[in-house]
Amino acid sequence: MKKIFTLIAAACVTLSVNAQKTDDQGHAEGKYPVKNVVWKAITWKNGNNKKDKDNKDMLFLMGTGNGYATMYAEYGFSEDKGEWQTKAGYTYIDYENGETGIPDYGLYYQFTPKTAGTLKVCVWNNKTNRKTFIVKASDGKPLTPYVEYTFDGYVNGQNTNTDQPKIDETTGQQAVDNDGNPVWIQAPTYFTAEQIKERHDNAHVKDGVDDNPYVIDAGNQAVWGWLTFDVVAGESYVVYQQSSQLGFGGYEFTPAGGAAESYVACLDMGGGTIALNTEFASVVDETGAATNVTSKGSVVSFGTDNMTVEAVGGAEPESVEADFSGSAGISTVNAELNMNAPIYNLAGQRVENGFKGVVIQNGKKYVNK
Repeated sequence: MKKIFTLIAAACVTLSVNAQKTDDQGHAEGKYPVKNVVWKAITWKNGNNKKDKDNKDMLFLMGTGNGYATMYAEYGFSEDKGEWQTKAGYTYIDYENGETGIPDYGLYYQFTPKTAGTLKVCVWNNKTNRKTFIVKASDGKPLTPYVEYTFDGYVNGQNTNTDQPKIDETTGQQAVDNDGNPVWIQAPTYFTAEQIKERHDNAHVKDGVDDNPYVIDAGNQAVWGWLTFDVVAGESYVVYQQSSQLGFGGYEFTPAGGAAESYVACLDMGGGTIALNTEFASVVDETGAATNVTSKGSVVSFGTDNMTVEAVGGAEPESVEADFSGSAGISTVNAELNMNAPIYNLAGQRVENGFKGVVIQNGKKYVNK
């Protein structure tokens, strides 16, 4: 019965693929090269302040635009709006299946040490189900999580009591809970690199196989802390997320046999005021919009004695125009995009490569067994 059902499902999928729509000009729905792009304004945002174990603010800066490999124009008919529409689509580098490279578009941070040493990058990750990559620019290969780099820090919702009592504003005394127990001020729980790895493994390693090697933690909560990895002189390391934006708090670099050097992206000016550090402040206007936009986006260069850094605040497209000058969209463009294209289930939700059942990739439906 199962085999018969699979054959019927496959037949239905085939019929669905063949029923491809075309507009009045004969343009087929599908994916096309981009002819023109209108970009949104690029901003550098500060804040996203999270607490450390001492209840002190950790400040982060973030640009715009996910890190991705290529962009294309996805053309199709919107049933909701009753019209043909074009939107931007993206391809990502599939490191898990052996692909290599660094993002050509979007937000990323590139570190180039002048000497060998250990680099700690302070990051804020809004969702732990987003993959975080540290990639060597020379060969485009990502470092191995929990082997070549570690993460230690904090997980949203994981808190520990401090020795400071929480004061009841009405009585001026220490607050108590419903059972009469004293209430203490809480601070985020600090997790070591070993503890974070254990949390990751408990959630993602099954029968010795890691189903999400580049996801830092379990669940879908924000994490913030430090990516730590060894670097060699002259090599560049790109830190980014390909389907999210990565907050950057600064870094600490310790040259081999030397003293630590540090840089912070945002400054606490006191009185609730947060300011961008000099390098970032020099490339934004009073609204935070970037004023030095290049083909990459807004590029900010900075560093310390033994480390140079380039932060690229990538642009997000406001709209794209499809190039219909070539042959039919799906068959032509998908030949190039097939390996990198994201995969969706029938509900339109993005799924991983190992998802079983009917999936959509490159505008086509097929059965993933």
